[in-house]
Amino acid sequence: MIHRHHHQHRRKKIWRYLIGFLILFFAFDAFAVYKLYHDARQAANSTYQSVKHNSTRNGNSVISEKKPFSLLIMGTDTGEYGRTYRGRTDTIMVAVVNPKTKTTTLASIPRDTKVAIQGHGFDNKINAAYSYGGTSLAMNTIQSYLGIPIDHYIEMNMKGLVQLSSAVGPVTVNNDLDFTNMGYHFKKGNITINKENILAYTRMRYQDPRGDYGRQLRQRLVITQLVKKGMKINNLVKYRSILDAISSNMKTDLTFDQMKVLATDYREAGNIKQLQLQGQGQQIDGVDYEVVSQSNLNQLTRKLKTALEIK
Repeated sequence: MIHRHHHQHRRKKIWRYLIGFLILFFAFDAFAVYKLYHDARQAANSTYQSVKHNSTRNGNSVISEKKPFSLLIMGTDTGEYGRTYRGRTDTIMVAVVNPKTKTTTLASIPRDTKVAIQGHGFDNKINAAYSYGGTSLAMNTIQSYLGIPIDHYIEMNMKGLVQLSSAVGPVTVNNDLDFTNMGYHFKKGNITINKENILAYTRMRYQDPRGDYGRQLRQRLVITQLVKKGMKINNLVKYRSILDAISSNMKTDLTFDQMKVLATDYREAGNIKQLQLQGQGQQIDGVDYEVVSQSNLNQLTRKLKTALEIK
């Protein structure tokens, strides 16, 4: 009888230790999750920069209502090679993310496209809008030119692209041109793009017979694969590492709460359709432009409006 009582007492003691251990474990786990969440929010907040532009609708309510939204993606030619000035937007893309059709439409705009820029006349290259008036003027100019609302923006410099590649990891693209640039050789076919060679691959244009159009194609290929790989990430630790990596070289008007909505309610929009605004090279007063016909512009506008589900 004494032996059985002693045995029961021992079992109770073991259970108390076990329960105590589980309480400590889950408390520590909850703290770790909170810490990761807090750090991810802090990193996201460091990238946030609100911009006033002449929007025809409220971009914040569009996302909160889980409707298709447009995102201006700008890559500036600064951040590496000792470049610290504002620079120009060498990369200009407009993405329309539609959670209903599970599709992202990604359109490249040639940086030398001839446009009118408010306060600077009619003979301008579209990438000059950013150097004249920063993100606000760039958004207004592109919104006016395309005839669609631009809801949000992401701006990243060259160093940010390298850091994003480092955080997300290597991606595979199907390369259609054999070339060597900056000491890296890229053969035709499937190749791996990583943090070491991403700038050499995405910035080359002089060896490409298509010129800047070839460069835009390579940029779309890389960004498409980075986005697809990023959409597969459901680990808070990984999101934090991505945000930490790019926080000092990226700006956006997307809040952390909006990023969470995109990560949950828009993550299925991984079917990416690539579009290219096409123009003709033309020299005006000694300056080289890409002049886009009205029919080509109208065609792109119709496709973007369809993706946005607006008239």
